[in-house]
Amino acid sequence: MNANTIQTSRCERPGGTRTARWFLLLLGALLLHVSTDIVYAYPPAPFHLFYGMLRDEYGTPISTTGAEVILETASGVTIKTAINPGIETAANYRLEVPMDAGLLAKPYQPTALRPFVPFRIKVRIAGTIYLPIEMTGDYANLGQPGQRTRLNLTLGEDSNGDGLPDAWQRLINADLSKVKPGGDAGNGLTYLQTYYAGTYAVDPKNGFALNIVGFSQGAPLLEFLAVTGRTYTLLGSRDLKTWTPMPFRVPAEGTNAVAHAIFQTDAVKTVQLEAVSPATELPPTYFRLMLQ
Repeated sequence: MNANTIQTSRCERPGGTRTARWFLLLLGALLLHVSTDIVYAYPPAPFHLFYGMLRDEYGTPISTTGAEVILETASGVTIKTAINPGIETAANYRLEVPMDAGLLAKPYQPTALRPFVPFRIKVRIAGTIYLPIEMTGDYANLGQPGQRTRLNLTLGEDSNGDGLPDAWQRLINADLSKVKPGGDAGNGLTYLQTYYAGTYAVDPKNGFALNIVGFSQGAPLLEFLAVTGRTYTLLGSRDLKTWTPMPFRVPAEGTNAVAHAIFQTDAVKTVQLEAVSPATELPPTYFRLMLQ
């Protein structure tokens, strides 16, 4: 039946109304079939976010232009993201992984990123592929749609598997067995803490310390050595048991703007903070610095 036949049956041929009605019923059935398919379609679940800090073998956050973090699934799905220093607190990459990335047979399931399902994360820098020697983080929400999982990545060689890159250990002692993660670094920290703080590469005597160096209108001035690529948060307490994040000002910036964290992007330098206490509360007696 072509278009001309349909028009003739409607206008001239006896019984044309019945033929036209049959055609309309057929068209309605086709539309109903299409509508049925649409009803059963649904949007995918929100993606799962991997984020964290990518560091080199000396503990320095990677900031190379064009560097990428790459996630590969067993089914061949590849997801990439560029390194972006300071993208958020204590992170230089974020990787959005769809729930239908192919880690399980069924797409859009909350378990599509469940722990122990094989996937690999690698890093490309200037055309060279590196495999992280360590991935650390909180796996509690791994696989949940709309949730976040922090994965901090360290590049380099770790021949003895102790969590400290060989290159960093050799800066201290050629005998790697004498630079153990829990060993005393001579600066009030363990070697592992010193590696994360990044202070040994500057001066072993500096350590990771927060000192009160004066007062500004009754508010304490606190000083510490800030290392590139680290985030610092000030905490206050009155009893050394309960610690609360403290707002602060940075006098060197010449403004009254209040901040809650500092991400050090430029050279290693000494930083002073002016603690800000709410007028309705007693000021803290003790302070400490949290590094991420």
